[in-house]
Amino acid sequence: MRKIVKLGSTIAISMVLAGGLTACGGMFTPDEPLTESELLQGQEGRILWEAGLQYVKLVGRDSGSLANEHPESLTSEQMRTVLRSLNVIESGLFKVEEVPLFSSSELVILSTAIANGLTQASPNDDVNFVSVGTHKGGLAKERKTTTGRVFISGGRLNIIFGLVHELYRDKDIATGQEIDRRVNPLLPGKRSFDSEPDSRVSLDKGQSFYLDPETGKERSDWVVIDIATVLQAAKERQTGDSGLVSPELLEDVARSKQDASNLRHDVGNMKEIIFEMSEEIETLKKELELLKK
Repeated sequence: MRKIVKLGSTIAISMVLAGGLTACGGMFTPDEPLTESELLQGQEGRILWEAGLQYVKLVGRDSGSLANEHPESLTSEQMRTVLRSLNVIESGLFKVEEVPLFSSSELVILSTAIANGLTQASPNDDVNFVSVGTHKGGLAKERKTTTGRVFISGGRLNIIFGLVHELYRDKDIATGQEIDRRVNPLLPGKRSFDSEPDSRVSLDKGQSFYLDPETGKERSDWVVIDIATVLQAAKERQTGDSGLVSPELLEDVARSKQDASNLRHDVGNMKEIIFEMSEEIETLKKELELLKK
């Protein structure tokens, strides 16, 4: 049985993590990832983690054709590797680039809470999340919201995004009024329709967009992840060993060997030249001695 979080710990955690939602315009606090043990406290029940408008919680399965394969045992480290592999395509002032979907603190929170949720989930449960992270912006750091619905189906991890790196604001730019989140909620995605987020996830090894069997089209908000493939790809990148040697690498090795052989030959020639010069220098010394006399 997991530990029940103490009241003081709950207040402390919530104050730290809610800071990203209460920062004033232009003022941002740095990410402060919590430890896994802190996050695992009190995670029995439907709400797995909550801070202000942010949360990770178990909800009833979204209606749709895919059946869930829960509970599923994934470690928080495995989940963190999977979430870390996700990037998003963003357009800057002069360029288009891929950036991490989640900040470091988001990774710690979501990986721990989602992994724990999947171990508790029944086949009729999904794990929903709303997360606000501090990310690099055009001129300064910005708060961005990402929301999603997570479940295991077909042996793969599915994430249906509602929002992807949506710029988070407390007030409406046009009116200056506080945004009422009861009217404008931060919603995860749904199986029933494509939320068409403004930013699009960039796919990597073991990742694909869900193909809607009814329309035959890819869903822009629904990413299907082969966990084993993503974990293996991450391991190969970390060790630099894919088990294969490319023709380019073999060519580089052969070229290096030839260069080394040429260098040894050049060094040998230099030794001979130096030996000959030594003899000439010695002869010159003797001639100078004779001239002095």
